[in-house]
Amino acid sequence: MKNTVKAVLLSGAGAAVIAAALSGAGSANASCASLNGHNIGQGCKSTPGSVAVGVGRHAQATSLGTGNVAAAVGNPGRNPFYGQPGPTLAYANGTGNVSVALGNGSNAGTLGTRNTALVVGNGSNAFSYGGVAHLPVTQISDYKPSSHNTSVTVGDSSEAGAVGNHKLSTAFGNHRQRQNNGLGG
Repeated sequence: MKNTVKAVLLSGAGAAVIAAALSGAGSANASCASLNGHNIGQGCKSTPGSVAVGVGRHAQATSLGTGNVAAAVGNPGRNPFYGQPGPTLAYANGTGNVSVALGNGSNAGTLGTRNTALVVGNGSNAFSYGGVAHLPVTQISDYKPSSHNTSVTVGDSSEAGAVGNHKLSTAFGNHRQRQNNGLGG
């Protein structure tokens, strides 16, 4: 039942983001979409069986693998974890992952199988992955994939990281950083 409720909620959120992207953004915004490897606009990329949607100036969404959804909604903004302004990004790689970033300069990323990353807020991050495979981290292959992780960040300049397998991490509020803390955000 829990998985059914989660699937319904995420499907609804994904549909809302796609509808917003395709309903026409203002002239100051650029939007992109990619479904099954067919791209519309710049900044979105997908492979067969996945979808990526970006809404906002320089928003970027990448969905690689089967059954993944990546949605980025926002404009460039300051992200204190990277020390510089950057675009809003969503990245989903693997199988059955969902990454949603809603907020200027925010990032959501998943790597592996059936992971979820949701961020709502400016300059914030949510990541679900298996850990670091190689140092220094310079590319995506330096991270390990994971399974069934969920990270949720709600607030500005905050970050939640679900690292390992079957982990939950939440960061609720501004200027918070949490890893594998359960619902204790």
